[in-house]
Amino acid sequence: MRHYHILECSNQTEIAQELHFFLSKPTGPLQMPVTKFWNFLDKKQAYECLTECPALSAWFDSLGLRVREISFTVYNETVKTHPHTDAPPVIAKINFPVVNTADTYNVWFNDKDEEIDRVECVAPIVLRSNVKHTVEIGNTAKFPRIQVSFCLYNEPLKYLE
Repeated sequence: MRHYHILECSNQTEIAQELHFFLSKPTGPLQMPVTKFWNFLDKKQAYECLTECPALSAWFDSLGLRVREISFTVYNETVKTHPHTDAPPVIAKINFPVVNTADTYNVWFNDKDEEIDRVECVAPIVLRSNVKHTVEIGNTAKFPRIQVSFCLYNEPLKYLE
């Protein structure tokens, strides 16, 4: 099974703008101090996100996927992450770049903590989350780096075969 699959998205910029506007609006999740890498939307916020981001919803419809949970990650000067395996039972989720994801990378490791795969976070991907992975930052990356992660009712495992 592959570690990632890059998804086609002809209106990626529009969707990223919708997501950034939603997260940044006066009542949005980014108005609270962000002190951790993973930040989960509650069910009401997730519903609002899908309602207020019509291009995002249409894109998921075009893929035949239904969103179950939404979270976002923030990496900045003080909030970082480390190699980890996501909580089961989810194996495949979709990560969507929002802002400042150039020169940032999803990196996967084997049981000996040796790098086995990496992809720059500049396009939406299906991410294999049950293998140890992290986010690494390059020298030209800008902060804050924001990406949105989607868990789905029917995991998109076919993309990782």
